[in-house]
Parts: sequence; structure tokens; C-alpha cells
Amino acid sequence: MNLLQPLALILAFGFAGEIISRFMPFVMPASVIGMLLMLAALGTKLIKEKHLGQTADYLSANMAFFFLPAAVTILENLELILPAAVQLLIIVVAAALLTFFAVYGTVRFFQRITGGAK
Repeated sequence: MNLLQPLALILAFGFAGEIISRFMPFVMPASVIGMLLMLAALGTKLIKEKHLGQTADYLSANMAFFFLPAAVTILENLELILPAAVQLLIIVVAAALLTFFAVYGTVRFFQRITGGAK
């Protein structure tokens, strides 16, 4: 299977998520809905991982390109961000530390209950 067919399949799930999110009575990101739909399709074997593998690997390997527009927008609006730079830096560091300790605690917890590495 070439790269375009799996890409069309991935985009179809994203588009389905967009449509569903418009009609939901509560707010939920369309991308999350699309990923849940894809998870359901993979879990029920409606589609197989091999149908997405090569394209998904390609997109993951080149993920940095998807962040370029956001980075350029941040640089264009730097004068708006600079007054809050200290607060943003504190938030980023605190979030990174909280994430680190949450992941560490989760891994240690599951190692203990499964008898894994000590």
C-alpha cells in the first residue's frame, strides 16, 4: 500500500472527529474524537495496524515540521509574550517536574504490583 491511501484513512478519521464534535452537546476536541474512533477501529480489527504503519512512521519521524507554524507564530508575537516570560518559564518548569514525578510514581507503582525491576 502506498503512502497516500493510509494518509487518506488517517485524515478520514480526523475529519469524522471534526464532524462528530460539531454535533456533540458538550465540548470535546475533534482530534481526540478522531483518535478514539481510530482506536476503536484498530481494536475491533476493522482496520489493521499494517494499513497505517508506514505512513504513521513517516509522519512520526517528520513531526517537527508540524510544529513550525506554531513556532513562527510565537516568534511573530514575541513582544506580547515577553512581559509574561517569567511566569511562563515557571509554569513550564513546574509542569515538567510534575510530569516527571507523576510518570516516575506510576512506573514505580506498576513495578511493585507486577513484581518488576526494583
